[in-house]
This record gives sequence, structure tokens and C-alpha cells, in this order.
Amino acid sequence: MKTRLTLAALALAGLSFGANAATFEAAKPYQLLLVDGEKTKHSAFNTVHSTEVKGGKHQFVLEYVEDYSTKQHIRVMEGDPVIINLDTPADANLSVEYKKPINYQQARAFLRDQASQISIVDKRTGQAVAAEVYTIHRPAGLNLASGIQDYLKVENKDFNGRTDAAVAAATAKFGDAAVDADSLDMLKYWWNSADKDTQRAFQIWMIQQQ
Repeated sequence: MKTRLTLAALALAGLSFGANAATFEAAKPYQLLLVDGEKTKHSAFNTVHSTEVKGGKHQFVLEYVEDYSTKQHIRVMEGDPVIINLDTPADANLSVEYKKPINYQQARAFLRDQASQISIVDKRTGQAVAAEVYTIHRPAGLNLASGIQDYLKVENKDFNGRTDAAVAAATAKFGDAAVDADSLDMLKYWWNSADKDTQRAFQIWMIQQQ
């Protein structure tokens, strides 16, 4: 029973991070598409370059878009999505750092291997922060953010919300029962598959078990 309650607490409160906020910035030509699996307010008319998060584990999805067009040629460069997973220090001021291409040719070369050239730096200290950075193939379709998130889910690489803070909070309340990642994923799957009435009934049941 403890394990079941712990899993439920994690699934419903997985975004419970530390109290201190941090900022994450991806300056133009990068823009933020997703933060922890949630679409930002970016659109064809609005780009998003920064966000505020709480200390803990996070996933950021970026896209490189820059117009290198000339009078003779239309050259809009769109890079493959960049996925960044990191454990955000509390109060950090994180920035995506790289050597910015100055022309179309440099941009083409850069976009062949973005991940190896990007680092995440805390501007407070000037030090790089450990991060997992990789790219995925640009999905087809008009809704890029949804396409990226669907791909990450299929590959089991989407943000699962199992932060250290969430695990600690559940352990403090329900004991030190081990959390089985496969069981957690299955619980989340059934939760997301359920209709609103079923979710509400489960929430009531979970409260009654405490």
C-alpha cells in the first residue's frame, strides 16, 4: 500500500520542486518550444526565449530559426529540435551558450551537430552546469511542439516529473517504499487515459487511503 500511495503522490505532484526559482534563457535565434512537456506561448507571431522554473530536474526543448535570406535567395534555417535535460540549481540564471554562426554557411555547419556545441552556463557564477543535450529529427506536421512531445513519449524520453524534491516529499509522507519507474509510468498512462470522472474518483480514493 505504501508503494501505491507513493506512486500516486508522485504522479499527481511530480512538479513539486524546491522553493527557490531559477531562470532559463535561450536567446535568439533559439526559442523555447516546451518546458517540462508543456507548450510555451510561442506562435508564428510570438517567440519565447526565457522561462522561470523552480530548483530541480527539468526538460527544455529549443528550436533554432534564423533568416539568412538575401535579395537573390530565400534562406530560412530551421534546426532540428534540441532537448536539454538538467538538474536546475535553485536561484540559477541559466543561459544557452554557443558560438553563434554569422552567415548561412556557418549556420548550416553548426546545425549539423548542435548538441556538441551547446553548453548551459549559470551566469551568476560563469560556470557550466551539467546537462544532457541532444537533438531529434524534426517531426512532420504543422504542430511542431505536439509532434516533438509525441515523439519523446514514444521513445520514453519525455519529462516524467520524478524530481528529487517530489521523491523526498512522497517519502516523508508515506515512508521509504521503493519507487518502481515502470510502475510509475504505467500509473501515469492509466491516469492520462482515464476520463475526468474516473480521475476524480481516483483522487477521492487516494485521499481516503491516507
